[in-house]
Amino acid sequence: MSDNKIIENENIKSIAGTFSRAPFQLNALLESDAELIQFDSENILAMTYDAIVEEIEEGLYTDNYQIGWMAVTTSVSDLAAVGAKVLGLLLDLKIPKEFRNTDLSELQRGINDACKFYGCHILGGDTNANKTLQIGSTAIGFCKNKLMRTGMQTSDILYTSGKMGLGSSYAYSRFMGDAKIEYLPKAKIKEGQLLSKFASSCIDTSDGLFPAICQLMELNNLGINLTTPLNDILHKTCLKISEEKQLPNWIFMCGPHGEYELLFTIPSDKIKKFETEAKRINWNPTKIGDVDNKSKLFTNVDGFSINIFDTTNLYNKNNIKSPQQYMVELLKLDKDLRL
Repeated sequence: MSDNKIIENENIKSIAGTFSRAPFQLNALLESDAELIQFDSENILAMTYDAIVEEIEEGLYTDNYQIGWMAVTTSVSDLAAVGAKVLGLLLDLKIPKEFRNTDLSELQRGINDACKFYGCHILGGDTNANKTLQIGSTAIGFCKNKLMRTGMQTSDILYTSGKMGLGSSYAYSRFMGDAKIEYLPKAKIKEGQLLSKFASSCIDTSDGLFPAICQLMELNNLGINLTTPLNDILHKTCLKISEEKQLPNWIFMCGPHGEYELLFTIPSDKIKKFETEAKRINWNPTKIGDVDNKSKLFTNVDGFSINIFDTTNLYNKNNIKSPQQYMVELLKLDKDLRL
């Protein structure tokens, strides 16, 4: 049985918990996808850094255009989760000396295309030589309202900005499958800005749906009931793989590689107006559950119960060495749950 704490959060607290927080910073450690600074009486400065290291080292990302796109998207998605408008990015780039000009051109093209899509620019950064390619970015933006992971209340309704599981489907295809799946997720900037007017809490699903739900529950000390069948939440690619490979559908929600959608809660008295405004921007978010005062989530999956803190902590608890081993452990858990 899980103690309903995220191991990675405890590790982060042990490292960063000793650092003093700025008095003008609105969020505490782990409370927000981006760091929020009260800039003036009307504007909040939002800043975040994210890097692509393990994804390159483990072979999840090998295409240089994709790496460039993801280097921008990973940090911009954090700004989307706080409802910010993107100002620009600082690029942290470490390039191997033997990196070919054609490889560099593809990397640059991915970065430029992503910036163009999000309406932002590379403002500067740092470039160094390295044995392997590593890339990260600091995204900077402004928002009017404070939108964080904390703030959800009992009876709030839980939504996702889109279908779940594409990130896990892509990871499966890279490491264990034979189908080629395109993976160029788009951060939900427009949707996040609308959410800043309605949502009580928000987080992106860069680590997967179940880990994102666990974050909201742990930080708010509340529970969540999933009321929508999993097949109605999952991306069509997940459903296809699940059927063809005879895999349980719930494993595609476990992460740790996600789809960069948004998971958020809306107070019940704001739902009607929120859904009306969402339609005006041609957005159809998926209602997947509600918030209650329980301290843990047991979501019903194909007739049995699963504690998603157990799946979220699986990578750390079981000393997973490879994606293949992780899949084996998930399938073992599925077998145990069905007994």
